Amino acid sequence: MGRLAQAEAVVATVGDAVGENVATRADLAEVRTEIAEVKAEVVQVRAELQSDIAQVRAELEGDIAEGKADLFALEARLYRHLRAMAAGIVGLTVSLTVALVKLTS
Repeated sequence: MGRLAQAEAVVATVGDAVGENVATRADLAEVRTEIAEVKAEVVQVRAELQSDIAQVRAELEGDIAEGKADLFALEARLYRHLRAMAAGIVGLTVSLTVALVKLTS
């Protein structure tokens, strides 16, 4: 009877170990599934972020190009005004010189 009790104890121990091992494998499978889901979410979020970054970059490049065009237009207007002012200054100087010559002669 001693051997029967020992055999039953061994069977019970092995049964418990196998049962725990099976539960552990099931837990690991669940964890692996969750990891795969998280990885898929990370890939999706990364793709969305890259798309958003590309969209923002395109918008910024458009805004920069528009700003440069506005700057060039303003610069052209400024030079036109400066030329008109320079012509006015030259005209005023000539007029004052002529008037001064007439007064002194």
